[in-house]
This record gives sequence, C-alpha cells and structure tokens, in this order.
Amino acid sequence: MADRIPIVLYGFGFIGRMLAKALLKLKHYDIVGVIDINPKILGCDIGELLNIGKIGVKVSNDPVKVLSERKPKVVLHATASFLDQVFPQLKVAIEHRANIISSCETLAYPWLRYPKLAKEIDKLARKFGVTVIGAGVNPGFIFDLLPAIISGACLMVKKIRVVRRINALKRRPSFQRKIGLGLTLDEFRELMSKGVITGHVGYAESIMLVGKVLGRKISKVVEKQEPIVRNGKVEGIKGQAIGYCDRKVFVRLEFIASASVKDQDAVIIDCENYKLKWVSNGTPGDQATVSVMINLIPTILKSTPGLRTIADYIPFSRPIL
Repeated sequence: MADRIPIVLYGFGFIGRMLAKALLKLKHYDIVGVIDINPKILGCDIGELLNIGKIGVKVSNDPVKVLSERKPKVVLHATASFLDQVFPQLKVAIEHRANIISSCETLAYPWLRYPKLAKEIDKLARKFGVTVIGAGVNPGFIFDLLPAIISGACLMVKKIRVVRRINALKRRPSFQRKIGLGLTLDEFRELMSKGVITGHVGYAESIMLVGKVLGRKISKVVEKQEPIVRNGKVEGIKGQAIGYCDRKVFVRLEFIASASVKDQDAVIIDCENYKLKWVSNGTPGDQATVSVMINLIPTILKSTPGLRTIADYIPFSRPIL
C-alpha cells in the first residue's frame, strides 16, 4: 500500500521486539529496517528472531546505510536511558530526515539534565524538518500525562500526588536487573554508586512536564531511591521525588517496584474546593511504553519540527502563574 508509513527500529532488545510485533499487526506501518549492535543478532531476519518466519528485514549495525537506503519517516528508538549516551544515535537519524520517538527517559524533558544537548537536538530537528520526542509509560504517561489530563477538571490545582506500584516479577529481565532484584544490600549499593543499576529514571523529568502543563515554575526537585530488602536480598526498590514551587510541595511522585506488591496506579489531585482521585489496578509498563510510542506516530508526523515533549500535545495547558 502506498500510504503505509516506513518505520526503522533503532534498538532490537526487549522493547524493540515488542514494537516490531505490534507494528506487524497494524496495517498502516512497514518496518523497513532494524538497527542494533548485538553481535548475536546481526544479519538475522527479524521475523525469525520473533519466531514468525522470515519477513525480509535483517538486523544491521550500520545506521547510516539503513537510514540512507530505507528512508524511514519515523525512527522508533529504544536503546538507553541517558541522553548523552544516545545523542549520536539520535543525531544520525535526524540528519537523515527521520522523525524520532524515543523511550530514552531523560529525553522526555532534556532541558533539565542536558540543556546543551537539548538545544542542539532542537536546532538539528528544525534544520532537517523533523520532530523528536521522548516518551513511554514513565516518563510519558503515569507520572505526567495522566495527572495533567485529570487536572483538566480542576481550575486551581494546589497539589498533585501520584503513586505507582508494580510487581517486579511481571516485568522484563532488564528491568529486574535495573532495580537490583536478587542482589545483596552491599552489591546493590556498589552497583548503584557505579551507575551499573539505576532504579527508576525520570522522576524529575515527569515533575518538570507536569509543571510545564500546569503553568507552574518548579523551583526545586528532590529525588530519592532506596532498596527494599527481605531475608538479606533486594526484592525491589522504593523511590520518591518531590517538586517544589516557591518552597511548597506541588508534585509528589512515589514509585514501588517489588516482588511482593500488587500492581496499582493512583493519582490524587487537591483542587481549590475539592479533591480528585483516580485509581487503577496497574498499567503494564512494557506494553504501555510500546503503545505510547506507536500511538504518537500520527501526532509527530503532523507536528511542527523541533524537539518536543508530551506536554506540547496536552489540551489543558495553562499559562505560567
């Protein structure tokens, strides 16, 4: 079909493969190329890697060749969490005039940790006429988009609290490693100090996104994470972030990923005259990340070129107070 949108997947790990499986079920998209550096899968047909039989698309470690030959309209990027690590990957895609949707957590609001790189990405995206955005389940939905949408029913928001609890045993192995599942306390502390494991990444980015939508200037963000230990082993992680406006708590995010909790998401918003509360039995993180990324494709194809955030597409944005 002539109107099918050509897509390149940059990264073919767990999320990349989930993206591929989802795209293959949708009639509007064509996977025209896959980029990855894993030597075990280079040259392999992605259909065989997905156990569905050959489809004629092979994994390559040459982004320039793939992007120049396949000319994708969109690159779905899923490789790492920190912008300084993935910037060269984004740059080559932008220079080949591909719009980018990335699961890189710190790209969700890069002006906070990487202001120079954010400026460079925006400049490049405008030059080559493409849109770049970082989004997934979190940042990109639970801790920012969801409370921002719910707050649309409030004229004056006084305080926001979001709590996310997930059963870590249901998540992908790489996520379990990221939170230190099964480590001793000493191993956890050592690997966290070295940056080998990170816990959740993106608390502050989510708080900045909420502030942007609600027109509130976030003056300070405090982040904290600690392991949950049982019988001498780490069974999960507990994190918290607080965003302040004029020394007052405005956004509080709480995150618990553990082998012994039930999935649940909750948003509590204190308004001027009432309180809103939304609770669900949990959002499957990996599938939700894939869904957010794919559902954003039509939006960014119509978007003004440049570096964007999920906050740019929320209808309830308010003027800065």
